[in-house]
This record gives sequence, structure tokens and C-alpha cells, in this order.
Amino acid sequence: MFWMFPALLAALLAALDAALLRRFAGDLPPARMVAYPVFWSMPPFLALLAARGLPDLPPSFWTATLAAVPVNMAGHLLTAWAVRLSPVSRTVPYLCFSPAFVVLNEYLLLGVTPRPAGVAGVLLVVAGSWVLNADGSGGGIGGGGNGAANGSDATLWVRVLRPFRTLAAERGSLIMLGVALLWSLGSVLNRQMVLHAPPAVAGAVFFAIYGPVMLAALMLFGGVRPRMLFDRPLRGMTMGAVLFLASYVHFTAMSLTTAANMIAVKRLDGVFAVLFDRLAARVRGAGRDVAAGTQVGGAARPPRDGRLPGAALMAAGAALVVLAS
Repeated sequence: MFWMFPALLAALLAALDAALLRRFAGDLPPARMVAYPVFWSMPPFLALLAARGLPDLPPSFWTATLAAVPVNMAGHLLTAWAVRLSPVSRTVPYLCFSPAFVVLNEYLLLGVTPRPAGVAGVLLVVAGSWVLNADGSGGGIGGGGNGAANGSDATLWVRVLRPFRTLAAERGSLIMLGVALLWSLGSVLNRQMVLHAPPAVAGAVFFAIYGPVMLAALMLFGGVRPRMLFDRPLRGMTMGAVLFLASYVHFTAMSLTTAANMIAVKRLDGVFAVLFDRLAARVRGAGRDVAAGTQVGGAARPPRDGRLPGAALMAAGAALVVLAS
């Protein structure tokens, strides 16, 4: 069960990565949004590879690595586009559907047959994501106001179908659902990589290839210029450091268990993303209250929504996956 701790840390760092991407580069086109963390994460990855050295690796490692490069390029670009179009709390939670895709991809590509309890845990994670996205608060994904204030919105069917309405209304959410499918395939390829190389080497080799290829594609087709990479050095270094840590922990956790187990726990990043989004909204609200001379302490408490039950379902599913591993 030791793998649970790096998987949880990977979830936290993944949510932080998305939040920083929106906060530090959300005003830029998707190509430039992606360029900053990719460029600034390359120095630590290259330093890690230089320190560890490159051992003899089998052809299957290189096949998985080269296949993972375009998959991750597409996922990274679409993630930037999604969080630019919609708030993090309306996009990142849809990544929680990726564990279900991982179970199928891992069976087809690696021949890994999941345990029934593990599949049940994955389904609970997905169900929790669904409830998480079906909240009835004004600031939530449904965006339809408090369900208690509107009788029709309080019905079970309206709440269950609200994420479908979100997918129709929020392009960022729909894009992120496609990203979930891409990341599921990328995760299985990452798992295949760490079967043939230590996680630090696998991650460093992957990003040593992925970084230059991605930057070259962004410069050729995305309008990115080398000088643009230095426009926001402090923000770029921060995003690059978080991406490096998130990737390092991701490969470490992936080396300790199956891809389905690891991703089921990592998809708790949807819960962390909602918390980050709420925290940022409170900070902004507190700043406006102070600027207006009002008393923050007397503010009314926000209405309850469906996020707590959703988070509880996801946590229960992740716990079941851990116990079944």
C-alpha cells in the first residue's frame, strides 16, 4: 500500500499544476500556456538524466516512450485549452473518468486483468466525480443556483443530468473529457515504460524527448517565439518546478502498482482542484470586501451543494482500490 502516498501527492500536484496554469498563464493562447511549464521543466529533467545516466533499455521501452510523446502532446495542449475556456472546478473533475478508460486500456495493451473489488473502486471514483459535478450551487458546474431554492432543480433527475448540461454548455468540460481518454492511454504507456526502467530514468528520458519536440511543434505551428519563453521567468520557473515534481511523483507511483490503481487514486485531483478553486474565490471575495470596507467575518455562509458527497464517494472508491491492490 506504500504506492498510495506518492499517488496522493501526484493528485495534489496535478491539481496545483492546472491551477497555476490558469492563474499564471490563463490570459495567453493555449500554445504559449503549454510552452512555459514545458520549457522551464526541461533543466531539472536534463540534470536528473545527467546525474542518473542512460542505461541500456530494451526496444519495448522506446516503443512505449515514442508512442507516449504525441499522446501527451495532445493531452497537454487540450488541457491548456480547457482550463482557459472554463474554471478549473468545471474542467479538472472530468479527468476522474480516466480510471475507467485505464482499466480497459491496461487490459488490452498489457493484459492486466483487474480485480472485481478494484473495478468497483474505480466505478465509485467515477460516480463520485459525477456527483461532484452535479452540485446545485450557483458557483458550481451546474450553475443553476441553489437546488433548495428551485423545486425543479431539486429533483433527482435534474441533479443527475446536470453534468450532461455542463458538457453541452461548457466547451472546457467537454474537451477535458476527451483529455481523460488521452491521459488513460498515456498512463498505460507510462506503466509500460517503468516496467523496463527506474521511474526517475523513465521520466527523465521521456521529458528529454517530449520537451524539445513539443517546443518545436509550438514554435512551428503555435506562433511561440523563443523570446516569449522568458517573458514571465518567475511564473515559468514555478510552473516548471511543479510540472517536474508532478511528473517525477507520477512515474514513481506508477512503478509501484498497476496503472488503473494509481490513476484511480490520482484522480482525486478533481477534489483538490475544487478546493483550490474555492480557496481562490474566497481570497478574491475577501479582497473585494476589504476594499469595499465591509466586514468579512459577518459574511453569510455559502449554500450546501453536492461536492461533499461526491468527494466522499471518490475517497471511498480510492480506499477500495488501495485495499484491493
